[in-house]
Amino acid sequence: MSQNQPQNPQNPQNPQNKERILIKGAYLMTQDDKLGNVVGDVLVADGRILEIGRDLSDDRARVINGTGNAVLPGFIDTHRHNWQGALRNLGPAWTYQEYRSQVQIGLGQYFEPRDVHVGNLAADLMSLDSGVTTVRDESHISNSPEHSDAAIAAHWESGIRAVFDHGWPSTEAEQWQFGSDRTHPDDIRRIRNEVLSDDSARVTLNAMLRGPELSTPDVSEQDIRLARELGLRISMHVGFGEWGAEQQAVRQLEEAGLLASDMTFIHLCTSTDEELRMLAARGATASVAGALEVFMPGLGQPATNRLLAAGVRPSLSVDTETIVSGDMFGVMRATLAYQQLILAGAAGPMDRVPGLPTFDAADLLSFATIEGARAAGIDDRTGSLTPGKEADLIMIRLDHANMLPATDIGATIVAGGHAGNVDLVMVAGDVRKENGVLKGGDAVFDEAAASRDRLFHAAGLPLPG
Repeated sequence: MSQNQPQNPQNPQNPQNKERILIKGAYLMTQDDKLGNVVGDVLVADGRILEIGRDLSDDRARVINGTGNAVLPGFIDTHRHNWQGALRNLGPAWTYQEYRSQVQIGLGQYFEPRDVHVGNLAADLMSLDSGVTTVRDESHISNSPEHSDAAIAAHWESGIRAVFDHGWPSTEAEQWQFGSDRTHPDDIRRIRNEVLSDDSARVTLNAMLRGPELSTPDVSEQDIRLARELGLRISMHVGFGEWGAEQQAVRQLEEAGLLASDMTFIHLCTSTDEELRMLAARGATASVAGALEVFMPGLGQPATNRLLAAGVRPSLSVDTETIVSGDMFGVMRATLAYQQLILAGAAGPMDRVPGLPTFDAADLLSFATIEGARAAGIDDRTGSLTPGKEADLIMIRLDHANMLPATDIGATIVAGGHAGNVDLVMVAGDVRKENGVLKGGDAVFDEAAASRDRLFHAAGLPLPG
């Protein structure tokens, strides 16, 4: 890790020192039901959205011209394995078993803390560049306390808002999944008490648990009780292919009296419709990794429409950059593409149900913002352009060649947008990208290449290509 890397700071920046910024004349897609979509201004002060309105003025604020641009909350990625940021784009045609063998089992055991730091930093910076202001980092690279500390330090360094989901190690990876009798690593107590104790900070802590699908019912119950003892929200991967359909993890949790609103379930591809209704009844949330689920054989198909039928509005996530692009534009498009296959009668067997509800571009933007904030338990501070919330926002250029004539602005962003259209990115009032230029990052991408080379050498593997 770099010598100037922060070591477990708590809210390191004084909000009183943050710049006052006034964005004028933009198309505001607030994701706030009371405010709706309006043409107007946004005043940011002390890291928060101070005011939304028309013809605002502030003599102390720096003015940014928003004319011809859309301003919306930053995208929220509710499930990304950030530690793999230096291994991106390795296997776009991999199956789930190939990914697990190549990355989790094959390379994960060779990660040193410096590799985790570089991977997380690379993933964070790529996220910010494409308008993702919050990432829920599903960190199953907890090979040692130093590995976890390195991951957390990268989030502080990058400037992103992060929910660090402490997971299990990638050493002895096969002993930690699919029927594992090992309980969650106890180092989560140290992190909660000494490292990420402040739930209002820019970087906070959740628990990435394996649940009954990847461990056992007894282990799952012990892990859940540990997370709740520590006051942590829980994420859980369920619905993996035939194994998920057989195990029915959500049903097991419901029958054990453990299913609750502090849980976010990831994938749910082969979870039954009844399980999705159980999830909805308990107020739990869901994360659909639409692009990954479309690209990767072995998981099943995106459950978006079935979730809507059950009464759950899902969040969206990237999952792993080893297979799919790390931007939310691609996730939204892939999620929509699968819906169109359902409508065309070419969907998977679980979606061949007449009358499934559908979604559109406006829904996808909601899934990628306010629903993501709800799934991460941070909707009190981000996810919408609501006065009083922290200023996590992005501005997207609508006058670029790929966006014109922007007849329906929401549809234009979903169907045509990419990272190059993201002109401004702000996290808690701090500008991380402006005039299309990301702040920082030049050095880390060289470090990422060096980390990748070292990992492949340590594993005795040739570099692909």
